[in-house]
Amino acid sequence: MNRSTIAASLVLLGAVSCGQAPPQLAPTPITVRTQVIVPQDVPVEITFPATIDSPRTVEVAARASGWLQAQSIADGALVNPGDVLYQVDPAQYRIQLDAAYARVEQGQAQEVVARAQAEAAGAALVLAQSTFDRNKGLVDSGAISKERWDQLTADLVKSKATADQATADIALAQANQASARADVENAQLKLSWCTVTSPLKGQLGASKADVGSLVGEANSQVLNTIVQVDPLWAGFKPSARVLPAIVGARDHGVLTARVELPGAITTARPGMPIGVTDGAPKAEGKLVFLDNQVGQTTDTLLLRVEFPNASGHFRPGGYAQVTLGLGMQKDAILVPKSATFARQTELLVWILNDDGTVQSTVIDPLAAWNNDIIVRSGLKAGERIVVEGLAKLRPGVKVVDLGASSAGMPDGTVPETPSAPDGAPPAAPESKPGN
Repeated sequence: MNRSTIAASLVLLGAVSCGQAPPQLAPTPITVRTQVIVPQDVPVEITFPATIDSPRTVEVAARASGWLQAQSIADGALVNPGDVLYQVDPAQYRIQLDAAYARVEQGQAQEVVARAQAEAAGAALVLAQSTFDRNKGLVDSGAISKERWDQLTADLVKSKATADQATADIALAQANQASARADVENAQLKLSWCTVTSPLKGQLGASKADVGSLVGEANSQVLNTIVQVDPLWAGFKPSARVLPAIVGARDHGVLTARVELPGAITTARPGMPIGVTDGAPKAEGKLVFLDNQVGQTTDTLLLRVEFPNASGHFRPGGYAQVTLGLGMQKDAILVPKSATFARQTELLVWILNDDGTVQSTVIDPLAAWNNDIIVRSGLKAGERIVVEGLAKLRPGVKVVDLGASSAGMPDGTVPETPSAPDGAPPAAPESKPGN
């Protein structure tokens, strides 16, 4: 017990012994810190949960059936278009290709024979025609017999048929060559399928078939999956009521998009624990897609932001958050979140009046920004609100204003401490470290 307390007790006992009423002790003043409302220009941002997706996901399939001979690139590696991924046993397809080449050569030989036969048939036809023409007028004169004339006529018909057959044999040989060449192209195509290459730039997944397995059958065609990892998409579904603001900002060229990975784990360093970092991976992107209709049951629609992922911190299928910047809010009224309190469905703040009393007022919040709330209505520039010491406040109570902390002022300055209201003791000076 200190001396002032002992003295007060003695005075109280003396007053009671003399029959006098004890004096009323002055109530302890309520001290607060305040902040003057100063309009500021702040960026208007809206944050949405998002899902990361790849613009291209391709299944690598074995188009040729056979034994899987080799895997050229390890699972999970980054690949480029044309990189060899797998090799299927090509032996049977090389045999088919050689057989097709042989049929081409066979067709060429058949054509040579057919042409030679056609030349012989043509010569025989010329001879038969000339003999027929020479003896044509001798039949009536009796110079040749009827039987001889019939024989010459038959020889001419037979020569024409032989010539036609030779021409048909040439066409058949050419058709066989065309068919054989088609077989060559088909065999070459199947042989090329034995070498499985990457169709895009992306990252290889986990193999679905081991070396030595039979692949290319109906149930074992897919060997792996490649996903494009740079750039990526962040898909999110805002309410349709926000769409006009987003489209308006885009049309005016002020729309920005940022994709973040909140709650990321820091890289382990010697002697340092692994934990959540404040420097979450982030990337600037652009809005590339708006769906063409709103969901009837959700009143939302799909939007996509495309963003670079050279670092590889983002992965398709993961969760992230997208922050859209809709421009600047001019002369915005900001209130610290710590200065607000709720009453049922309303949000309120305490205002310090000129006579040192406080009163609560309802505010209409527009959006959150960092640790502040952008107020649509309920406050105006120049008003002083209570930011610290809200717990004991009641409407009309007088308080002692200790001024504003540097965190509460826009420029970081501490204003001059105002004088205490009438009837209240002056505020004690703040203690400094070392005193």
